[in-house]
Amino acid sequence: MARKGTLLIIDDEKSVLDSIKSIIEDDVAKILIALNGREGLEYFDNEEIDCVVCDVNMPELNGVELIKNEVPFIFYTGFASRDLMLEVVKYGAFDFLEKPDTEHLKEVILKGIKAGTSQEDESNESDFISEFKKLMMDLSSD
Repeated sequence: MARKGTLLIIDDEKSVLDSIKSIIEDDVAKILIALNGREGLEYFDNEEIDCVVCDVNMPELNGVELIKNEVPFIFYTGFASRDLMLEVVKYGAFDFLEKPDTEHLKEVILKGIKAGTSQEDESNESDFISEFKKLMMDLSSD
C-alpha cells in the first residue's frame, strides 16, 4: 500500500492554510502548518517532510529562501510571474500554482507526495500541466 506522506503548508494567511488543509487532509497521513517562513524552517529540523506547499511573499523568510531541493516544493502564490517562475526553477521547485487555483492544487500536491515518498506515479488521472511545468519543458527544449 502506498504511503500517504507528510505535507508541510507554509502561508501567512490562515484562510489559505485552512483551505489547503480541507482539500487534502483525507489524502495525506500528516499535515504540518506554519504561518511564516521561520516556523516552516523549524519543521525541517524535526520532521520527515515529503512535500511542501509554500507561499512566496511572507514576513521573516520568503518561500524562495526556504526551498529544499530534497523535498518536492510547490509554490502557491498570489504574485505569480514568469520571472518568479524562472527564479524558482533555478532552485529546483517541483511546481508553481497561482492562487486561488484550488482546482489543480490537490492533484499537484498528490504528485509531490508521490515524488517525496519515492513512489512511482502510476495514475494518469488528468492531462493537467501547470504553467510552471510548461515553462520547464520549454526551457529544457531550448
